[in-house]
Amino acid sequence: SGRPSFAQRAPLARPRLRRSWRAKMAAAAIAGDHLHTPEEVRLVSRLKGAFADEFARRSATSTDYPCLFGDLALLRVLRGNGNDLEQAIEWFARCLQKVEECDLDNMVVAMSRKLDDANTITPLDEMLPYHDDIKEYVRAVFSAPRTTPAGDLVNYISFARFNMWAMMSRMKWSHWVKYMHGATVMRMIECDKQSRKQGRLVRVVTIIDVADCSFGMFNCPSWHVAHSRDLGSFQESVAAEIFGPVVVLNAPWLVQKVFAGALRFAPERFRRKISLVAGNGADDAAFVRLVGGEAQLKQLLAVRESIFAEGAEVGGSTSSGSTRRLRRREVFEHSLDLSPGQTVTWEFEVLRGRGDGIFGGSDVAFSVDALWKAPESQAPSPQEVYKCLTQPCWEMLVAPELVEATRGCVKGTWRVTRPGILRLAWSNRHSAMRGKFVRVCVSATDVSTPASSQVVPQRSSDDRRGWIGCCAGGR
Repeated sequence: SGRPSFAQRAPLARPRLRRSWRAKMAAAAIAGDHLHTPEEVRLVSRLKGAFADEFARRSATSTDYPCLFGDLALLRVLRGNGNDLEQAIEWFARCLQKVEECDLDNMVVAMSRKLDDANTITPLDEMLPYHDDIKEYVRAVFSAPRTTPAGDLVNYISFARFNMWAMMSRMKWSHWVKYMHGATVMRMIECDKQSRKQGRLVRVVTIIDVADCSFGMFNCPSWHVAHSRDLGSFQESVAAEIFGPVVVLNAPWLVQKVFAGALRFAPERFRRKISLVAGNGADDAAFVRLVGGEAQLKQLLAVRESIFAEGAEVGGSTSSGSTRRLRRREVFEHSLDLSPGQTVTWEFEVLRGRGDGIFGGSDVAFSVDALWKAPESQAPSPQEVYKCLTQPCWEMLVAPELVEATRGCVKGTWRVTRPGILRLAWSNRHSAMRGKFVRVCVSATDVSTPASSQVVPQRSSDDRRGWIGCCAGGR
């Protein structure tokens, strides 16, 4: 374009500002969600004045996007720097350089257009760049239908398939970089719009589900080198006070211990944002309220394995299998997103335990229920999907039944006549002391012949066909 870079346009020297008592007092209220105080109005004006040429140029070219250059965005910059004007100026200078390096002007235009054109109430992961390439590794609900009680957004991410080795060998790295740029910009746009609507600074609560993850999935040096080079400082350089609490679900015991030790050396502000919740969080009343209620938490967890299920479309098929350990009081659920005409088939077997002779035979409660997206067989509208998620009404297909290890292999099928989510559950909630082991195999295929819609229990001690030794998602 011929115009000088920001580094050339930026002032060579800035006056050193003395920290006022107001800045020190404001540091204790960094996470406040109220709008500008009179003092902050003055500081925002001075922040804009430090970059007067940049703001004038953008105003003249209509590139002063609210999510980056609006008064609310600048208020986030101030609070993210403890209302210290000098630090805020330094941060914003780095932000402008990152905007130019990553071509975020075009990304803001593209994400704004997708959000405006979409016939949805909240942004969807499908709107992000290269989503078709990334969805194999990242399963997410970009924004849940319901907010937190305070009005903040809720983002759910499952790491069940976040295999860094596979990402480096099968995926174009530039696609991952653009995906992350798009996700950050989309979040900034949504938070800015919601903040203006609610009259407060809206942030996002991020839920990271690490169920069925292993250390090996994340121990890829080339991934970390590339991420540090291209994305390491990206979000912290452009998104001030956008991200609120981060909650990690289903963290293994070892991870919890290591994480707790590492947090002792982290800044206090960082420690306040990160927390680990035992299991899936359903038994933590404060967490359930934070994520928008029990119904929404169930929906987020239920769709973990079905948001991008390969067999979700008619004519496709999907299968999963595992030998699953159910800890005491634990429930393992497997969900499938299904279309009319498909048939779901399940086989499972409760395995005998070492303590059966002392405590009695191992048993697990099995049940099946469904959440229909539409009243009939037609494709659901966005309004029906929204109602389905915000006002869930599960229909029981197979009532909970205790299945003992002595029954051997239990089989059943269900023919789907309406679009929806089928949830199969194996519960050990009734056991306060013992864990159980269950072999599970579930498949969904489109068939042309009618199938029975009833459980067909069979005793079969030597039929092992269909068991797969991979790891299935569960809670």
